[in-house]
This record gives sequence, structure tokens and C-alpha cells, in this order.
Amino acid sequence: MRRRLAYTLVVVMLALVPALTSYAAGTQRDGTYADITIDRSTPERHLATFLGAVDRTVLRMKAREWARSYYDAWLYPAIGPRQAAEIELLKKDVLDSMDLSAVPEWRRESAGLETAFMLWEILKAEGVSRNTAFRKLREGLWVIPGTYIQVGTIDSGMRMGDVVFTADMVANVPSLYDAVIGAHGSDGFSPYRYLTETPGGLTPPRWAGISQKLPAFLRWDYGSNTVFQWLIAALILAAVLLIPVAVGRLVGRRGLRWFSEAVVMGLLSLHATGIVVDEAGLSGAGATAMTLVFMTLFYGAMIVCVLIVGEWIGNWLSAALSRSDPTFDTSIAHLATRIVSAMAALGIVIYGISAAGVPVYGIIAGFGVGGLAVALAAKPTLENILAGVILFLDGSIKVGDTIDSSPLSGTIEDIGMRSTRIRAADGSLITVTNSELADKVIRNVSRRVARPGDGPAAETP
Repeated sequence: MRRRLAYTLVVVMLALVPALTSYAAGTQRDGTYADITIDRSTPERHLATFLGAVDRTVLRMKAREWARSYYDAWLYPAIGPRQAAEIELLKKDVLDSMDLSAVPEWRRESAGLETAFMLWEILKAEGVSRNTAFRKLREGLWVIPGTYIQVGTIDSGMRMGDVVFTADMVANVPSLYDAVIGAHGSDGFSPYRYLTETPGGLTPPRWAGISQKLPAFLRWDYGSNTVFQWLIAALILAAVLLIPVAVGRLVGRRGLRWFSEAVVMGLLSLHATGIVVDEAGLSGAGATAMTLVFMTLFYGAMIVCVLIVGEWIGNWLSAALSRSDPTFDTSIAHLATRIVSAMAALGIVIYGISAAGVPVYGIIAGFGVGGLAVALAAKPTLENILAGVILFLDGSIKVGDTIDSSPLSGTIEDIGMRSTRIRAADGSLITVTNSELADKVIRNVSRRVARPGDGPAAETP
């Protein structure tokens, strides 16, 4: 019985092998773009690869839009795993066809897709096909005759030698699109308009079909985006600004309130870009501007958190050291933590500016005379910081001492990075820069030494 069952299983498996092989082959043909050859060895082959990938992508976009509009549905049809995988591969192929090195990394995917679809419409309007020949301008640079479309080779890296649309070409595509498509118009389906005006862009989420049911005035174009998209961006920005304030009102202590507001704002702004750009489909200059706003809010919130945490650490460290050594000058701990916090905040600023696409490190490296000018401008601040450190190391004063250095007299309440605060006898608060205080003759009354004949008021510290 067992032998017969085993024999039956073997026969069934052998019968299924051809069917499974055929299904796998069909899946490879239908679920991927294996029939599109990726070849960027020459300008002509690069153009054929680009047009093939974009043609297939546009076909998927048109089919999904047709399915929604034909049935006048409120929702877009769902995307299957195989189709989603194919779209991702096609998207990678489209983005790899351009030199996006001049575009900030956080903007490359959205800007690259916009550029690719604009370029595809330009090529169609100019009558360019996969068989169009290029003319060589110089070594590593070609142009389509009668157009401004240029391609060039990558000079370094893992893709060295590949032919792509040049960085200059990518930068000039928007103006070229306005000149060509704006003058002649776009016949039929426009993938660029679909990408920029539909929430979700290349693969809109199912709910994006609701946007097609909105009143006409909400779908008016304004700056390559619809009024509907701008309203979503404005609502998200208002939420990022107002929700932290509402959360802060629930916290009583000022420092903790600021910290909670910064944390909430940082978390909201971290996800706001994805909602505004990826979900709402905001594109072009609007996407760039809103992304920079949310990046600024995020890094600003991080800086506030770092400074507040540094102050908390300084207070805790001062209290701990005071318990172990009552004579310890707690201002030293406060100054040290503030310097570390300031350096960390500066690091966040530099990283944030660099992430926005500004070559901060190159600017810093090439400061030269400019760096000298900055150093001279910051000289007073640096002097005050160094003077504060000298006051600590010299040990001539500390928090709690009473000094009399005309016209300054009173009890020292705090020695900060830039200035020292002194409480006068009449209760007023005097703030003096560290460099100015360090240059004075300081008469420390609290450290007066008792002499023979002095009354009981004279004490030895």
C-alpha cells in the first residue's frame, strides 16, 4: 500500500513539472519586463531602452486610469504584487537613464520621474523614435539632430561608460517642456500631468479616485499642482505647527513643555513630507518648497531637543557633584554641557543643510579668506567663551560669591558661555560679558580673610 502511494505521488509530481515550468516562464514574461533589453552602450540603444521602459510604464498608468474612468468608480483598481514589482523595476530603469547627480538625494525619485515623463512627451512631440540616430558633438557627448536632446557617458563609478541623459539636459527639461509642449500642446494622455495632478503619482492609492469626483475648481491647475493638492499641503503644515502647541498646553513646566512640543513637531514633520509629496502628489517647485519647510522644522525641533536635554544633563550633573562635594563649582558642569550641546546643535545644522543639497562641506573647506572674515566676525563671541573658561580655571569667582568691582557689585548667580549674571543689592539683575568681567579687578567679598580685630562678621571661606 505504501509502495503504491509513493509511486502515485512520483507520477503526479512528474506530471506537474512541465506545468510549473510553463507557469514560471509565463510569470517571467508577464510579470517582469524581461522582454525589454537594458542596453546603454550606445546613444541609440540607450534611447530605445528609455522609450521602451517609459512606454510600458505609461501603458500601465493609462490602463489603470481607464479602468477607473470607464466604470466612473470612486476608487482606483487594486494593484497586484506582480504588477507592482514590474512598475518598480520599470521605475528603476527610467531613473537610471538620467544623470541625477545634481539633484538632491531626497528629491531624485520624484524629480526624476517628472523629468522622464516630460522628456518622453518632448520626444513624442519632436517625432523621435527608437530608430532615431544621434550626431556626435565630441567624445562622450551626442545630440539628436534638430533638437536639444543630449546624452553623454558616465565618467566614473560602477556605471562608467553607460550612456545617459546628461545632468545639463535634466536641468533644462522643464523649460524645454514649456517651449515644446506649451507651444504645440499634448495630444491625448499626458503622463506628466497625470503624475503631478493625481495623488500618489505613478501608482495612485485606491482612495485617489475620490479626487476625480471633486468640484472642478478644486482641480484647477496652479503651479503644476491642483488646488486640491495645495489645500492638503496647507492642512498638513497647519497640523504640524498647531498640534505641538496643543500638546504643550497640557504640560505645566516650561522646559518640559518646550521639549514635548519639539518632539511632537519633529515626529509630525518627519512624516509630513511623505504625505504631501508621496500621497497628495505635490510636485515641482511646490514639492521642493514644502519638503524644505518640513526639513527645517524637523532639524529645528532636533536642535531644541538637544539644547534642552543638555541643560537637563547639566542640572543633574551639578546636583550629583554637589552632593558628593559641597565645595564643587556647579557652573563648570553647566558650562561644559552647554558647550557640548552647542557643538551638537551646530552639527545638526551642518547635516541638515547638507541633506538639503547645499555642499556645506565644500563651502567649509573652501572658506579661505571668507573663513577669516567669519572668524573675525565671531571674535567677540569666542573671546567671551574663552574668558568664561579662564574664569573657571582661574577660580577667582564662582556661583554664590559676592563681588565688589565698581560699578559691578552683588552676588554671582550664573556664569554662562557668553556672560555672567550678578544679582545686585537692590535686587536688580546685572548681565556682563565674560571678557569684560575678566578684564576687571575683581574684589571677592566672600573670600575676605579674617584679621585680628575684625568683628564676628568676617569669616574665612
